Amino acid sequence: MKHSIEMQIVRPSHQAVIVRITVILLFLLLAVAFPGQTASAQTGLTGIFGGGPFYKNAANNITEIENSGFTEAIVWSVEVNSTGDLNFNGEFPLTSNGVYVGNQTHPDFAGNMALLKQGTVKRVTFAVGSSNYGDWEDITALIKSQGTGPTSILYKDFQALKAAIPALDAIDFDDENSFDSPTTIAFAVMLGKLGYKVMPDPYDNNSYWTNLVPQINSQLPGTVDGVHLQAYAGGSGNSPCSGWNFGTVPVFPGLWDLNYTPSQVQSIMSGWHSQCGITGGFMWLYDDFVGTGLAAQYATAINNAVSSSGFTLSGPTNVFLNQSSTAGGVITITDFGGFTGSVTLSVSSLPKGVRSAVQGQGNKQTVVFKAGASASTGFSSVTVTGTSGTITQTLTFTLAVSAAVGTTGTGTPVPLSSEFNINGIYTDGTTYSTGGLDGTGYSYSATLLTTSRVLNGILFDFGPANQLDAVGCSGQSISLSSGQFSGLVLLATGIEGGQTSQTFTVKYTDGTSSQFVQSFSDWFTPQKFHGEYEAVAMAYRNFDNGTKDRRTFNLYAYRFALNSTKVVQSITLPNDSHVLVLAATLLP
Repeated sequence: MKHSIEMQIVRPSHQAVIVRITVILLFLLLAVAFPGQTASAQTGLTGIFGGGPFYKNAANNITEIENSGFTEAIVWSVEVNSTGDLNFNGEFPLTSNGVYVGNQTHPDFAGNMALLKQGTVKRVTFAVGSSNYGDWEDITALIKSQGTGPTSILYKDFQALKAAIPALDAIDFDDENSFDSPTTIAFAVMLGKLGYKVMPDPYDNNSYWTNLVPQINSQLPGTVDGVHLQAYAGGSGNSPCSGWNFGTVPVFPGLWDLNYTPSQVQSIMSGWHSQCGITGGFMWLYDDFVGTGLAAQYATAINNAVSSSGFTLSGPTNVFLNQSSTAGGVITITDFGGFTGSVTLSVSSLPKGVRSAVQGQGNKQTVVFKAGASASTGFSSVTVTGTSGTITQTLTFTLAVSAAVGTTGTGTPVPLSSEFNINGIYTDGTTYSTGGLDGTGYSYSATLLTTSRVLNGILFDFGPANQLDAVGCSGQSISLSSGQFSGLVLLATGIEGGQTSQTFTVKYTDGTSSQFVQSFSDWFTPQKFHGEYEAVAMAYRNFDNGTKDRRTFNLYAYRFALNSTKVVQSITLPNDSHVLVLAATLLP
């Protein structure tokens, strides 16, 4: 049973934890944990709940947790209001009207979530709800009024959240008041289809939860892959071995550091492991012991309790791969508990046109990816599986496929130099005062973008770095090379959020025209609008003081079909300065 600061101020919590309120008021946030994999017999996750330490002055905290031995980080608690907006604890807005806005408050948050997974953390989970009345009631009301389809606000919110924070894997369900089965099932299935795992987080009402989980998985198998069981506060006395049977879905019990030392946690978890074979567990609450060294001690306690010997996998969070090229990621195999076996790695879930091979032996092996000239661009979750006898461990990361680097290809590049009015590309380490691409000092990296790209065989030329090299749209007309063409492809992006329903008009020499309406994703937040494709995914962008913003940024491709029986004359751009065009090519 968890509580938000806001609700503790205005109303008492459940009677089972009233005696703890004065202690809880000392903390900004609480949390539970999630399942995962770190060991041989262990197939669950060793989790740690935390609130503010994961997003406020977080650099040292991220380092502590990524090196702690915890394999899941659960960030608590996402609040859902009546309009569907998401917010951490009333102090960190995440989404507004279906668009991610978290970078306005904590621009390093998405990057920090990715950094967690460069260490022992294999899963990042956001917990939704608490003992507050409101969050799950709002979810129920929104689903009853809007459903869970692509036009619903909850779908848009959680789609935007996943796009903005690719390291986010799962959603924890901490419903302590509503218990509305039909809408909760619909919500879980929606999240599953968006690529999330779901973790119920009960402390009471076991019949509701044990009936709910199989209904979710019957509609979308594998959506719920574990249950967080609160065995503290209002859940004191709960045991994963009695009354909480979810069939093949494992139960991961959680304990509170205010009640137990690391050695006591290990003793209790060992008892449950012996009695009913638990394979993971979690600690509540990181906020209690930030920076004290206890994080590693509690993680070790749980890992020792539920494991004998085995291995873990760690590796990159993202691998960036160009068409017609190769890229690799080093996978580190860490033995524990006296494990001496050999581990074989395999790769699955590759996008179309990409192949992989594993090179090397021992505890550091490299997965090499090779993309064909027409490999599918965009982001894919790739899974590396390590196998040794009956022991299996997995590591999932993002593979970002972009256009090839090259200077030859089909098409007729459109000369844009006379229309350039924005300094959008800078060489790494350059300082400047032009405002960059977005007017606030950020720009694309010339090192990552390069001078030209070849997307599915089509050549695109970029403007010169450190000069005017992008077109901010203002309704201007741009001349096109005279000729008959089948299509026009733009490499462009939105800034300051997605820019929807923008109109482009191509004029022909006979006085007729073709009109196109297109929406543009923000360069940080891909929305996968209709007709939008990933052109170049980049591991960082530059800032005007010479530093790098080490998150993933994007340049998108948009193809417009032309009347190939007519001769083109010009294209009129939309009147929206938040749409930026960097390159254009006419297709034969």
